[in-house]
Amino acid sequence: MKPDPSPSLPQHEPDPAARRRALRLARERYTYARSEDNPLAPIAVAGEFPLNELYGPRWALPYLPHLLRAVADAQAKKLWYRLRGVLGGIDKLAGFRGLFSERLGLRFPAAVTEHQRDGLFARNRIDGPNPLLLARVRDLPDLRARLPVTDDQLARVLGPGATLAGEHAAGNLFVADFELLARSLAPNGAGGRDTRWRGKYLPAPIALFCQRPGRDPQCDLVPVAIRVDQPGAADPNPVYLRDGSPRWELAKTYVEIAEFNLQALSSHIYRHHYVAEPFAVSSRRQLAPSHPIHVLLRPHTQHTMAVNRAAFNLLKKPGGLFATLYAGELSETRNIMRRSYERWSVREQEIEADLAARGVGDGPREYPWRDDARLWTPVLRRFVADYVALYYPADAAVRADAELQAFVAELQADDGGRLRGLLPAGGLDGRDALVDLLAQFLFIAGPGHAAVHFPQTDHFTYVPAFPGAAYRPPPREGEVVDAARIADTLPPLDVGAEQFQNNQIAFYRFDRFGDYRHYELGRVAAARLVVARLHADLAAIEREIERRNRARPRPYPYLLPRLVPNSINI
Repeated sequence: MKPDPSPSLPQHEPDPAARRRALRLARERYTYARSEDNPLAPIAVAGEFPLNELYGPRWALPYLPHLLRAVADAQAKKLWYRLRGVLGGIDKLAGFRGLFSERLGLRFPAAVTEHQRDGLFARNRIDGPNPLLLARVRDLPDLRARLPVTDDQLARVLGPGATLAGEHAAGNLFVADFELLARSLAPNGAGGRDTRWRGKYLPAPIALFCQRPGRDPQCDLVPVAIRVDQPGAADPNPVYLRDGSPRWELAKTYVEIAEFNLQALSSHIYRHHYVAEPFAVSSRRQLAPSHPIHVLLRPHTQHTMAVNRAAFNLLKKPGGLFATLYAGELSETRNIMRRSYERWSVREQEIEADLAARGVGDGPREYPWRDDARLWTPVLRRFVADYVALYYPADAAVRADAELQAFVAELQADDGGRLRGLLPAGGLDGRDALVDLLAQFLFIAGPGHAAVHFPQTDHFTYVPAFPGAAYRPPPREGEVVDAARIADTLPPLDVGAEQFQNNQIAFYRFDRFGDYRHYELGRVAAARLVVARLHADLAAIEREIERRNRARPRPYPYLLPRLVPNSINI
């Protein structure tokens, strides 16, 4: 084993000149991309970085067997589907089911047989791939204006006596509102047309749910109504009520199309990958390798620049993955990320701030993501606080740490990380502010990312459950809606095979949160008790989530510590 690296603050460095020289060299090797070279701007992305930040054998070798099987199988089926299309077609739903292969380890998720159930449609909002959208209805007149549901219609779904005012007063009304997608679309769409009349269509729906414990064993939330587009969208834009009809099934499909796009570009890639990117870049540029915060951040930024570079290259490539799978044009797909950057500051994304803003801190009663995430936050804060206390005996030491202050300044700088709302008005003025910042980052890099990344393999591989785009616009008045019409709305089989492949290979977990054996943090003698306490706390989280899962309609595994990696690396 390598010797204890003994982290030290710059004010305690025996050779400060050498330390400064090393950091100057690091700033030459690690850069931020210029805005003119960055189609995601103002979101910051890495420019140049050393080859050792790319994936190495320890990451790649365990992953390759499954990756190669999944890619080879999906590519072969894409070619077969194209040939069948020329020769006379193939049943689309059978084709999507045929992408799975137990023999090759490409397993069937529950979504293959259960995705049309209303209870699971509702449950996807609280334990599915994007648990960050659901909000309580606070302004009833605004809801009526945007999703015009009458009391009579509500009673048809929920039963006699149900009224919007009554349910609102009881705090039972919730919405999934995809308004951000509408703001991401190019004005008037391609060629001056409304975007829904292109070859691919990106809906921006509003879905209304009412909490009714015991009504459906699969979820306390009952889906009530869906409007496929925002108010002001071109007709047809009616309200669809839950009635079990094919029209209702089609409306739910439009919601899941919107979810696929918002989840990937906003909740997942922007709010996790690209919020983490500046921490990876600036920690290398501004903190010496022996700095205790560099040592802490290293395992939680491992390979983040590598995976983000791969995504960045695809996000700027015409005809590539993001242009093929997702519903908007490539510029609109990038706009979803930009609108997300404008919408949320970093502190607004902190768990309790986010829950409060959406009004879901204490409801709905059942919300696995919220409840399990809350197990993590005190554990991470205690771990970071104990670690910080090893090196910063008082607030003055934080203020005196020039490297740390430069790191935080660059995270926010216009020519650096451009992270908005990173710190309170007082800046990094003491240990509490530092602990809050680092604990939030560790959540983003670990459990936060796990909760939006790993559900993809379970939910997004079966294309009818979460299609990447709509290939038919909403039906006009009097247009027949049946199973064939719904199937026509789904992506072509070759595009579906691409969606299957991209999400099937997302399963890989490189390491486990808190396992620091391959990092300097695992060799720091002073931190051994702190890390041991973290391991004990993570084991307690594991036991509690397993206990909860035994009582849930379906288990929520994504925040189990044994399934959460240290960093965003895939």
